[in-house]
Amino acid sequence: MKKALFCALSLVSFAGPAVVEAQAPVDSTGIKLLFQRKFAEAEAFFESALKASPGDPELHYWEARALLYNHRADDAEDEIDKALEINDRVARYHYMRGQILGERAMNSNIFKQGILAPKVKNAFLRAAELDPGMVEAHVGLYNYYVMAPGIMGGSDEEALRQAEIVTTLDAPRGHILLANYHQHKNEPGLAEEELKKSIAAAPQRTSGYKMLGYLYVSEGKFDPAVEQFAKYVALDPKNPDAYDSYGDALYEQGKYDEAIEKYSLALSIDRNFSSSIFRLGNCYEMKGMKDRAVEHYRRYLSVDPSGRNAETAQKKIKELS
Repeated sequence: MKKALFCALSLVSFAGPAVVEAQAPVDSTGIKLLFQRKFAEAEAFFESALKASPGDPELHYWEARALLYNHRADDAEDEIDKALEINDRVARYHYMRGQILGERAMNSNIFKQGILAPKVKNAFLRAAELDPGMVEAHVGLYNYYVMAPGIMGGSDEEALRQAEIVTTLDAPRGHILLANYHQHKNEPGLAEEELKKSIAAAPQRTSGYKMLGYLYVSEGKFDPAVEQFAKYVALDPKNPDAYDSYGDALYEQGKYDEAIEKYSLALSIDRNFSSSIFRLGNCYEMKGMKDRAVEHYRRYLSVDPSGRNAETAQKKIKELS
């Protein structure tokens, strides 16, 4: 099975915690640490809290999230299973278990993936059963059905059905899923139409602009891509991902100095925003500044040693040193 299946199911690039549910009845300090991307500190906070209240399923749930963001999926699975042992009627817990299992599968061999795949799907199915209005559960199912091979339950028909459900619950999000489906089918024109519908349905949301920008980048339409990313920045100027995305469009055009400026702006907001650190390494490498490139690849590994670009960063260091 393609690892892309589980890339889609896990937290995207771990740029930050997904906002899915209402605040849990635990000390807000730990939750704030998670949303500030201070994952190690959050993990330590919830671990300490669990020593005092080991029977609190919410604490196990939040500890599982912290562990997952720290790329410790095996330990995260243990924690979410403890939460489910205490209370298996909470949709959020099953959804988180699906994400954790997806992350585990992403880093497993094909045989292990075959074992984990149905467990991922069943976790999302159970979450949707317990809470039919939970958008994230249907998004997880969509991702599964659209990416899994048929022999493992993949289905275009089921993927579209989940996208339609999401559209009834959250129209902008549903149109983004439909755009993703058309991209999967190599139908960029239809994908563009859906993304424009997403933006029209919620012009203050940034996701449509970001996705449309990357669609244009994939088609080599850099001017309209830059226009979309500029709107993303204008709507969310304190979000490092907005500048990181803008930088990607500039990088693909070979405008490395301008891209460096955008990535640096992202890091001025969050000095540990790993994607921008890695891309700065790319920029300096393309400019022939090997020492600066190696510096940033090493910094990337120090910030996100298990990140999606870790293997590439290690190879680049060896090549350029």
